Amino acid sequence: MTNMTPIADEAATRFAFSLLRSAYLDLAQTLLRIEAEPARELLQAVEHRIVYRLGSLARTDPDAVPEETALSVAAGQVRAVLRDAQGC
Repeated sequence: MTNMTPIADEAATRFAFSLLRSAYLDLAQTLLRIEAEPARELLQAVEHRIVYRLGSLARTDPDAVPEETALSVAAGQVRAVLRDAQGC
């Protein structure tokens, strides 16, 4: 993997998140059009799994204050995408 500057690394991370967000929202919209109730159940299951995983990560190193802040920001962004997907 290429060593990137922190700014380039952040830009790449934001771009990747943007692509994944768009793909997830498109997928959710398509699933909801096909059959709404099973799609909502699937999206909720994905949301629960992500929330559980984020909670597990937060508990692994309780003394890591900067990481907790970054994790909180990331968790908030992921939850916003999940809420948007539910509202498609």
